[in-house]
Amino acid sequence: FSFWISLLGPTSVPLCGWGCPWLAGGTMSAFEGTSFGEYEGELKEMLEKAQGAGAADIIAECQDLISQMKLEMRTMPKDEKAAAATAIQGYERQLQEAESALLLGGGGGGGGAAEEAPVDTSDRGRMQATTDRLEEQQTKLSRARDLVADIEETGEEIVSELAANREKIEATQAKVDEANQNMDKANTITGRMGKWFNRW
Repeated sequence: FSFWISLLGPTSVPLCGWGCPWLAGGTMSAFEGTSFGEYEGELKEMLEKAQGAGAADIIAECQDLISQMKLEMRTMPKDEKAAAATAIQGYERQLQEAESALLLGGGGGGGGAAEEAPVDTSDRGRMQATTDRLEEQQTKLSRARDLVADIEETGEEIVSELAANREKIEATQAKVDEANQNMDKANTITGRMGKWFNRW
């Protein structure tokens, strides 16, 4: 992080919190020329548009950009990673404010009647997107339940089959034991008869 400060040179601009140039929407960034910086620049532009018509879609894109920035941050050196984490936290706070404004129906600011239609359209789009996500989750949950039910049914069938096979094996073993006993008896009788014939 000290390396980036030395590149910036003397400045009266605060280098942390909301005063950061990369958090306040300024043009200066400590990550220019990097993939992180490209995502950051695009995110700044998107955040400026996140309070008008289509804000729900823009916010979703901002979330994707922040996710990409977090992935890039993992590959940074330790000192740069700390600065990147601070920047990401600031952008996340801005994004939360935009989401709160959207939920409260704040739209793009102002109370003119001409702005009500875009706000309503954005709200409908957001509600539709939320409904679609819920339906998708319910579909996945239903499939998971069906899969669990199939597994349980298959497991019960396997257990029943194993129990039936065990009974068959036990019955077969009993017959084998009985046959062995009969063989022993037959051998005993044959031996006695042989001794009786030998006497004559």
